[in-house]
Amino acid sequence: MRKLLLILFLIPTISNSAGLTQELTLQLNRSIVKVHSANQAGNHGVGSGVVVAKDHVVTNCHVIANSTGIHVTKYGTSYPPEKLIADWEHDICILTFKYLNLEPVTLGSSSDVDYGTNVIAKSYGGNATRPVTSIGKVRDIFDLKGKKVIQSSTWFSLGASGGGLFDETGKLLGITTFKTPGRGALYYSIPIEVVKELMEKGERLEVTTQAQIPFWDEPPTNLPYFMKIVKPLFDEDWNELKNISQEWIKETNAFEAKYYFARSLYHLNQVEEAKNELMKVLAKKENHSMAHQLLSKIYADEGNLVKSEYHSKIFMELDSEIQEFSKN
Repeated sequence: MRKLLLILFLIPTISNSAGLTQELTLQLNRSIVKVHSANQAGNHGVGSGVVVAKDHVVTNCHVIANSTGIHVTKYGTSYPPEKLIADWEHDICILTFKYLNLEPVTLGSSSDVDYGTNVIAKSYGGNATRPVTSIGKVRDIFDLKGKKVIQSSTWFSLGASGGGLFDETGKLLGITTFKTPGRGALYYSIPIEVVKELMEKGERLEVTTQAQIPFWDEPPTNLPYFMKIVKPLFDEDWNELKNISQEWIKETNAFEAKYYFARSLYHLNQVEEAKNELMKVLAKKENHSMAHQLLSKIYADEGNLVKSEYHSKIFMELDSEIQEFSKN
């Protein structure tokens, strides 16, 4: 799975689609830090972190995994952490400090996240000298043992794992964590609830504590369904996508699974069945932009321009910047 997923990221452009103001940009920048690590082999790594409370910085565990030395930097000053609070499975680690003296962000809630929600990602990508910004929308929301994993169009580049995913008001919704490679990549964030639980109940460990494998780096058979579908989706192996999504539906009956099932049926020329599944998706989540897009394409293929334009209009209102992969 490591070949399929790239750990993070961010080098982007700023648009006005999410209502990002200069004031909000500067406000968020003050709470984004660069995380540095070194291991026994002398290798150095760089990631990102977000100040989430007084003397607390959250990052991804894989940024600091098995390090012999860790520090964060901001405004030219280096801060060594005292302790570590870890949720290895979700790849979320909190570094605690004695005198950090940096402004924390406001914590939001993933309950405020829905399909089409405008989001802003902030981090240090490409070893940038200042925080960089990516703006996009929520494309999918997946359940992971009761937690919402957020897939968005806020794109990331290598070196920015541990950055923040924010709403338009600057509230922290999640931590940008991993992506798939190549054109039309998928970008995933771990929800803020994991951070909140760690801050409340987490055990303080030594910063050099041996790391454990996160869920996204498990063997293929142990991956959650929303990750199992990635390889057949990008390989355009529609039979395999159909099989996996059917298993997913059988186990959870999730409407997200029905969308990918419909997508496989469409490419296997089972168009009527695909339409039926897409209508089930929209019955559960009427603002599912990719379902509207695929229905528009199906009706256009059938020559039903009225219905095609209807779904196309809704799709464009919800998400005119849909990723390339959804066009396949």
